[in-house]
Amino acid sequence: MKELERAWRWREERGLFGELQALRVFHGPGEGGKELRAFAIDRFGGHYWVTQWERAAGGGVPAKILDFLRARGAASVVTLSRPEQGVPEEPQVLLGEPPEGRFTVKEPGLKFHVQMLKARHPGLFLDHAPLRQWLFRRARGWRVLNTFSYTGSLSVAAGAGGAAHVTTLDLAKPAIQWAEQNWALNGLASESARFIAGDVFEWLPRLRREGKLFDCVILDPPSFSRGKKGSFSTAKDLKKLHAEAMALLAPGGVLVTSINSAQISWSRYEADVLSAARECRREFEILSRIDLPETFPTRLGSEEDRYLKGWILRARQ
Repeated sequence: MKELERAWRWREERGLFGELQALRVFHGPGEGGKELRAFAIDRFGGHYWVTQWERAAGGGVPAKILDFLRARGAASVVTLSRPEQGVPEEPQVLLGEPPEGRFTVKEPGLKFHVQMLKARHPGLFLDHAPLRQWLFRRARGWRVLNTFSYTGSLSVAAGAGGAAHVTTLDLAKPAIQWAEQNWALNGLASESARFIAGDVFEWLPRLRREGKLFDCVILDPPSFSRGKKGSFSTAKDLKKLHAEAMALLAPGGVLVTSINSAQISWSRYEADVLSAARECRREFEILSRIDLPETFPTRLGSEEDRYLKGWILRARQ
């Protein structure tokens, strides 16, 4: 239990529990020993979501995790087992009574609906919290396009930060409906938003035909998805995706690009983005690098655990 206590204390000493109602409180790949390395614990208010990857030994959540969370007053604990391949099963309740529906958690200046039951993810990616704050501080006056938006947390961050208009695009209609609820939850004006349930490779050319240009385009694709226009894979389609997005970026605009894939190296990723830029005759400056935040530590020498990669890029005029 020392690993769990050390991770909790480290966050507590930095005041993270006071700032964030949604927080990764334990990241096994960096903070766990042999038994706990394949587990992660996320806190949503007083409720906890325990992810166990397929490589977890024993096939269940160790009692020490439940004892630890019970001692910290957990209202409920659910767990989700994520296989190396295929779709995860439904979350299982281990302790207490999670809310039946969605409930609200807060980040500085932002609010989001999350869900503990009947969902394979709570609906808020905690590793993108720094990016949400970046958009919240920088997006004033921007026209923003957020693709692969999921529940629209990055759209909300841009909108709450004063964006002039935000277009939110995702293949899944339920995700878009969730994104609309998050937008409304933050008191943002409906006339400054457009929500589209559709295929990115169908809609990016369509938006171009509409004559749309954006001050910020956000790309955060999954490793694999399948839509009407075929399948998408970070292994083969990054160049095509970035070329389509760059065609919609206004001069001097900002391209936010990130992937969640340990299999794609930084150098391969950069080569694909650079190839798209050359094809579009665009040049970009790196404003910031997107990486796992401090609450997702990994071991030195374990590059395969650092799945989140990306950049915030500014197009030259």
